[in-house]
Amino acid sequence: MNITAKQIAEMVNVSKQAVYSVLSNKPKCLVSPEKKEKILFLAKAYHYKPNTAAVSLNGKSTFQVGAVVDSFASIEGRIASYLASKLEIENYTLKVAKITSIKQGYEMIHNFISSGADAVVFSGRRFPDINYGDYRVPLLGIDREFGFDYYGGSKKITDHLIKEHGYTKILHIASEAGPYPKYLGYCDAMKDAGLKALPVLHTIMNPDFNDSLKKYLDQGVNAFVTSGDNTAALLIYYLRTLGLKVPEDAAVTGFDHFCSFPEITTVSFNIDETARTGCRMLLEKIRSKNLAPVAPQFTVPELKPAASCGCPPVIFDHIAEFYSEDGLISRLQP
Repeated sequence: MNITAKQIAEMVNVSKQAVYSVLSNKPKCLVSPEKKEKILFLAKAYHYKPNTAAVSLNGKSTFQVGAVVDSFASIEGRIASYLASKLEIENYTLKVAKITSIKQGYEMIHNFISSGADAVVFSGRRFPDINYGDYRVPLLGIDREFGFDYYGGSKKITDHLIKEHGYTKILHIASEAGPYPKYLGYCDAMKDAGLKALPVLHTIMNPDFNDSLKKYLDQGVNAFVTSGDNTAALLIYYLRTLGLKVPEDAAVTGFDHFCSFPEITTVSFNIDETARTGCRMLLEKIRSKNLAPVAPQFTVPELKPAASCGCPPVIFDHIAEFYSEDGLISRLQP
């Protein structure tokens, strides 16, 4: 059986509140160093687990935050990982749950709240219609209140193809469905240049993708803005099977700078900056007990030109520089 705060208090001869102050690592703690050491030893030795739900119901902070993401390996998962380290500095623990359905996501949000979480971070893309007023703790949406400026990134990379390289027939290829921000950024960049935006060509669950792509190529399309670096890499491979060279015959751009393809022109987002913004917004919500959504603060992307659009290739002087830039080696073969 796990030891309780009351039992620790009796063994160390302090109040139960003093035990809570030590175990929650509050900055203002009047417990002596000797007794603090004993409290921490007993809690660890006898597997103390706080009753976070009871603490939450009493209106006290549990210093616990829940996060619901669609994948640990996705951009959301990476943001959650960085966010956890930022919250840890503020004495908060972030618990992350991966979901496979909307129903499971709502269940996890309720589970986090019922177990005493002070707030919940969630996937704004997966829960676009969530009602903040239905919950008794603050919520913070990734890509809804903080995250990446996907619209601005796509507009920036499309502008680059138009203004720097003179492309006029550009197609947007996406693995996501719907009129999402990346496609809207592409459309506005084309409109601003007086060019016609083409309908988005989806890759997921599209049995006609190959035929549609060949049709656009026959119509003179020679530049592609894709929704991700992986999609760009696959497109380059497919174009080469058709006998087309990149960028001589067709320019290709990626997105997110998420994978290790230094040849691909892409946009990069500062995840550390994004997590820092999310941490600040979350703490402000918790401390002010704000249960409403707030104005979004999105991280501005940085353009990373490379060989796939006709820019000079990225050159690495040594292997350490390559690893620090891209994480691991995964070069595209001609």
